[in-house]
Amino acid sequence: MSFLQKLHAAEAEAPAQPSDPWRLRLGRVRGKVDFDGLERVTTQTLLDVLEVPQRSRTAGTYRHLAKLMAELGWTAVRVRDLTRGGYKEQIRGYCRDARRAHPVC
Repeated sequence: MSFLQKLHAAEAEAPAQPSDPWRLRLGRVRGKVDFDGLERVTTQTLLDVLEVPQRSRTAGTYRHLAKLMAELGWTAVRVRDLTRGGYKEQIRGYCRDARRAHPVC
């Protein structure tokens, strides 16, 4: 069997994976790195980068985003804190270890 025939046979056996239009853009996202070495980004920032309109930010959209971010090595987090006005606020987003995400050559 020639190399070309082996290549075509391998392509036929491989399952076709539909490419997600968000994956490439999310793969290039860089968050803010804090003093603890964790890189963080909010969910709303990600949806702004993906140009998802407010009316389309449904539960399904958030589930889709969560699945892709997990595949890219991010962990979902919730941060609760007080705002300057003294109100409690919860922010959802993702974090990862910045040292492992961007190895220094």
